[in-house]
Amino acid sequence: MKKPHIPAWLRRLLYLSARHRYYPLVVASIAFVSTTTFAFPFVMVLIPAVLIAPRRWLVLGLLCGISSGIGAAVLVEVFNYFGSELVLSRFPELVESERWQFASDWLKSYGLFALMIIAGSPIPQTPALFFYSLVNPSVPGVLIAVGIGKTVKYVFLAWATTRYPARFFDYR
Repeated sequence: MKKPHIPAWLRRLLYLSARHRYYPLVVASIAFVSTTTFAFPFVMVLIPAVLIAPRRWLVLGLLCGISSGIGAAVLVEVFNYFGSELVLSRFPELVESERWQFASDWLKSYGLFALMIIAGSPIPQTPALFFYSLVNPSVPGVLIAVGIGKTVKYVFLAWATTRYPARFFDYR
């Protein structure tokens, strides 16, 4: 099994900024970029960030959750502007698929509550954000729902990393 790791340049950035008072803002910025670009799962960065500066676990969890909520709102706005026409023109069968219908119905029925649950779980949130942006795009609602879900998830994960660091050393 491949061990999770972050790129060397990102690890170096975390180590160099860890002693400064703006360290939580650096990590929160990475959370924002990770959410808006969906380039990599942010948990890969949060765990080493907490291991490097364990006394800042609460601030890191709170700021990263909030910045992920902001990033999700930006992503929904981008999907609203570009995503639906671009994706649906390239994949018209997506809308006709059974999974699409199930996801659409689920998001229509449970809306922001569903997004909050997905954001707080290990399930990838980007497809849900895309589906939600096509069904019912409430950008402030996404900011709040994903912000709450991610904040709860990241605060718990930061606490667990601080409390049981030996279980997370593979992420360093």
